[in-house]
This record gives sequence, C-alpha cells and structure tokens, in this order.
Amino acid sequence: MIKSVYIMKENGFLLYSKNLIKDQFNHDIILGFFASVANFSREALNSVVNIIDLGEYKLIILPLIKEKLLVAAIANPEDNNDLINKILRNIMQDFIDEYSPEYNPKLISEQKVDKIVGNNLKGKIIKLSSKKFILIAWLIVAPLSYLLILLSALFTSEIFQLFDLDRIMISRTNLFTLFIPTMVLLALFNYIILFILPNLIFGFLIVNKKVGTLNSLIHITIVITLYFFTVEPLFAYIIIAYLPMNVIAAPIICRFGYIYQRKIFLIK
Repeated sequence: MIKSVYIMKENGFLLYSKNLIKDQFNHDIILGFFASVANFSREALNSVVNIIDLGEYKLIILPLIKEKLLVAAIANPEDNNDLINKILRNIMQDFIDEYSPEYNPKLISEQKVDKIVGNNLKGKIIKLSSKKFILIAWLIVAPLSYLLILLSALFTSEIFQLFDLDRIMISRTNLFTLFIPTMVLLALFNYIILFILPNLIFGFLIVNKKVGTLNSLIHITIVITLYFFTVEPLFAYIIIAYLPMNVIAAPIICRFGYIYQRKIFLIK
C-alpha cells in the first residue's frame, strides 16, 4: 500500500505530508530527493522520472506542471503503478479544488487534506491473506462449483447418449475415431468450466499467491470427491485425466486473478 504521501511545490517546499504506516521517514532527505530528481530529469531528459525502485520501497513522483506542484508517495514495490498514479491524481485534484491558486501553507488544513487522502484510499486497500477474503472466496466458489458440477454432469451425460459412447466403450467400435476424441474434448470442457473460473476467484480474493494455490488444490480434491459421491463416478475419471495439467495450471490461473486484483486494490 501507499506508505507516505507528500505534496510540495516544485522547489521542494512541503505543503503536506502524511505517514500512513508506523515506519517513519526522514522528510528533509526525502523532500530534497524528490525535488532533485524531478528537476534534474526535467532539465536533462525533458521529462520527469516517475518511478524509482529502491527494492524494499518504490518512490512515485507525479508533477503537475501547470500548478507548479509535485505529489509523491512511498509505496510497496508490488503495488500497481497505474493504480497509485490514479490515486495520487485524484488526491491532487481534490487538493487543487480546495486550495488553488495560492496554495498558501497557512491556509492548508492538515485535517482537511487527511480527509482527502483517506477518501481517495477508501475501498482500495486489501489486507494480505485476510481470513475474511478466504471465507468470501469459498462462499462464492463452493455453490458455484456445485452448480458447475451439475452442469458438467448433465452435459457429459447428454454427449454420452448422443454419441452412444457407452456402447462404443464396451464394443470398442470407433474407439479411436470417436470415443477417445470425444472424451478428450469432454475433459477439456469440464476442465474449463470447473477450474478456470474458481481459480480466477481464488487468485483475485486470496491475495497471497501460495495460499491461493493451496485453496485451489483443495478445490480440485473436493470436486473429484463430489463427482464420485454425487454424480456418475465415470465422469470423475474424465476430470482425473486432466488432473496433472490442472495442478500445473492452477497457480498460473490464480496468478491472472491476482494480477487483475492488483489493478484494483493496494496491498496492506
């Protein structure tokens, strides 16, 4: 998440600063650094360096040339840069609406700017590995998975009847030309509807990648168990056929959900 926010004039004169975490940063050094980087990059490169990666932290500098102001932030290196920039721009728009054009330090209320910052961060921070979000993920995935299993079983049963796959499997007639290709397509269909969406949900809501992947593997086990005990056991083997691929693909699919989530939320 954003750890600190600074609003200053182009010359580095501080108008507002706020530490959002317990860590304390040396304002004098940071402000001088922000102003120096902005001025140097503007003069030498004709543009302002926006992001500086320092490993444990990253610095975001956003110049407002017309207003001759800078807004800067210290943030987690994993936070989405576009999201941070959007939040900072919104903060500055509210700040400009309130104090433009003089930006008189004597008239700037810290409490008012605190409220501006808080309002723009509201609803955009998610806690890492929150048990609440794990519970929410399962409350969504559990009933959804059950409905998808019923849909999968119904569709698979219809395909078996349509192509008379039971007879083909027993007689072995057209085994390689019809039965096996159809089973492969059925397995792929079941894999898509049963695992891709739940894994995206796990990746989106369960912020921790390892915890998301673990819950994904638990989900696989539950789905196969439900197939054995609630629908035709034969269909479970169709799912098992794609099990190795699912174990490999689950973390990747979770990752896509995780990436999308980072575009919407900052991580606390």
